[in-house]
Amino acid sequence: MTAITNESKISPQSRKGPKSRTRIVILALFVLLAVVFTLKPPFVVRPLVDPAGTGTSAQNAQSAAAKFVDPIWTSKVLPTIQEKAQDIAKILPEIRADPESAGQKYGRREATNPYNYMVKGTGQVAEVHNQSQAGTAIVEIPGLNEKVALQIGPVVRGTALRDATGIVSFNQFSNQLDYADVSKEMNLRALKTALAGLEPASLAGKTVTFFGTLTFDPHSKSLVLITPVKITP
Repeated sequence: MTAITNESKISPQSRKGPKSRTRIVILALFVLLAVVFTLKPPFVVRPLVDPAGTGTSAQNAQSAAAKFVDPIWTSKVLPTIQEKAQDIAKILPEIRADPESAGQKYGRREATNPYNYMVKGTGQVAEVHNQSQAGTAIVEIPGLNEKVALQIGPVVRGTALRDATGIVSFNQFSNQLDYADVSKEMNLRALKTALAGLEPASLAGKTVTFFGTLTFDPHSKSLVLITPVKITP
């Protein structure tokens, strides 16, 4: 009876002592692990690089596109445009009147996309818009009742240059991205070629002769946009 009486006098706090110590030990372990992972994490975040380790994927794509364009630019693309370009003052009214018929006669297209044309013309630069990255020189051409816009960059829009000549086709590529990269590379070269030795802002008021390409969208209300490969003041 005495033993029972003594046991009954043990406080509840004394019974909970071992459990409390266990909780404290576990909490201490969690804190220690948190400190270790903070000072020395089990993983490292690294930037993605190309498999060859030579640069970013964008640089590699540009290099691949440049390698594709190098052998055809001066030997095929530029001569083809200068040889086959149609007088824009003649064909643009025809295109406006009947886009499908004129497209079959003068243009090229992929599937059911809008037709692309190789064109040339001579006119006076009425305005130069270089406030945005996609700069343009607005040209008035005698005999044409609408103005046209020459792209002067530094950003060149569209794929007319790639698609107008027939030299480059999607069948030459394994995917759409490579095909698009070649278009961008050709646009950059067109700008460098057309504006070599020229200051775009100085073209205002001058009469220029140009060779280039355009995509005609019959639904567009904007000026016809030409990607020039040659501009001669």
